[in-house]
Amino acid sequence: MLPNTHRHSTWSTNYGCSRVEMLEKKVDQLTSQLAALTRQDGQTPPDTSTSNPLAHDLGSSCDPELDSTDIAGLLDAAKDPSHGLDPPTSSVLEGQPSIVDRGLLSEAEAERLVTTFQLDLVPKFPFVLIARGETAARLRDREPFLFLCIVAATIGSAHPLRKTVAEEIMEHVTSRVVARSERNLELLRGLLVHCAWYSYPAERYHPRLLLLIQFCVSTLYDLGLHRKPSPNSDEQRALLGTYWLSVGICGTLGRPIIMKHDSRTGECIESIAATEHLSDRWIAAFIHLQSFLATVDEVYASIEASSGRALIQVTRSSLQRQFDSVRACVERDLSSYPLSTESAMRTEIKYVEMRLEELSLREELWIAEPASAVRTTMLMGIIQRSKELIHTVRDLPVSEIVHMTITTSARICAAVGYMPTAVLTLLNLITGPTDSTTEAQVQAIVDAADYPNLVTELAKALETKFEGMSAADKETDIVGSLCSKMRLLARCYPYQIRAIIGTAPSQDARQDTSVMAVHANEVAMTPQVWPSIYGDLGDIFPVEDIQWDSILSNFTGFSSYS
Repeated sequence: MLPNTHRHSTWSTNYGCSRVEMLEKKVDQLTSQLAALTRQDGQTPPDTSTSNPLAHDLGSSCDPELDSTDIAGLLDAAKDPSHGLDPPTSSVLEGQPSIVDRGLLSEAEAERLVTTFQLDLVPKFPFVLIARGETAARLRDREPFLFLCIVAATIGSAHPLRKTVAEEIMEHVTSRVVARSERNLELLRGLLVHCAWYSYPAERYHPRLLLLIQFCVSTLYDLGLHRKPSPNSDEQRALLGTYWLSVGICGTLGRPIIMKHDSRTGECIESIAATEHLSDRWIAAFIHLQSFLATVDEVYASIEASSGRALIQVTRSSLQRQFDSVRACVERDLSSYPLSTESAMRTEIKYVEMRLEELSLREELWIAEPASAVRTTMLMGIIQRSKELIHTVRDLPVSEIVHMTITTSARICAAVGYMPTAVLTLLNLITGPTDSTTEAQVQAIVDAADYPNLVTELAKALETKFEGMSAADKETDIVGSLCSKMRLLARCYPYQIRAIIGTAPSQDARQDTSVMAVHANEVAMTPQVWPSIYGDLGDIFPVEDIQWDSILSNFTGFSSYS
């Protein structure tokens, strides 16, 4: 047993010495760091020779890897608790030849497009201004990305450079915003312009558009504009423009709304209205309407399926009172706005009016009283407001349609999708045993909507911006794709009506229900046809409910109703 005991004793002694040396080394390292820290603070370091004689005696055993250079690095890191390097302040694409330098766009054309932006596009989106007298040459030198986004917004969908410019914009976004985390006001202003007139490429559920808008929001917060004590006018416009776009598009596409209307928003509205620029006076109207729509979204999201008609009535009345106040504020100065600004405001107002009736489309809220008078009145309100919104856009001059914002496109989608949904819901509610009253009601609803004619006329008006484009190229544009789907809806709609009522009602009958009631039997016995623009009924697409819902989702998917 003695040999084993001896070996164990020797091992313990060696282990104990090794352990002591390790502890002494750590003490020495900590002492050195403490001395360095106290020197950094201007204090007198403690006398380590008396307080730690062991460390003094074994100073030569200090870890050589933890030298003074390493400690200096640790001290520098302690000063700044953030991780990694600062994002770059210069563009990785700086000095790259512009589309003008490469001969893709002439100097004269570039100047014309910049002027077009100032005169025709700012009234629709007054959140990005360029200085008076600014030339395209100076703009592309100082703010090349903003210049590129202005070109994309103004050249039009049919321009041969459209795809090239869009790809170059995404090169800036990918290289500068994503890969290098570059953040500056030029990038934010350019992104706002690009998003406001985004049209290419058309993608289901618009993932790229949503991503670009999220970049706007993150850039705004990264720049600290939401809390900057004294932002300049361009920064204030950028903050308000980001709010307007993000709340409008994210709310429309059913995504969470990050930005809120807070005290900073109000401060920027008040401050920007006092500038010398006339367009700054229009901003408040845009923001007030968008803020109210955000309130509508929040209220609607809080209503549960079991709420019942009484709560819906109270909610509807409360929102209407709030909107009456907002609309009075907006319309007070509306007549003094440029025609294009007034048209944009009118479209927004019609959209809000339509949204106020939206709860009538949610079947789960009306289980107890599916055909109540409150609901049917709201459904008819959707049909009428949708029709008015479509007429507002359809009657725009061609020059206005060419430069229509993405927000207006979203409002069109909602109207085109809400109207047939409301019509078919009403018909399902009132269709029962056939009698003269039912026939008259059905005919009145169909005539009030006049849906196939209405959306076909709208498609014709919007397609003026695609003259010279192939059908395939038109499908790559958001509005072009919507036009073809509107025509498809118009051709499928008659069969959806007939599936409910048995026959397709005449579109030519008068809307006076009393007259229709007198001639109800005659109407019921007469073979019914749809307008001549649809040709023979055999040419109209018969679709099942699932197919119809899929087609309709192209429009209700671009709205808050689903």
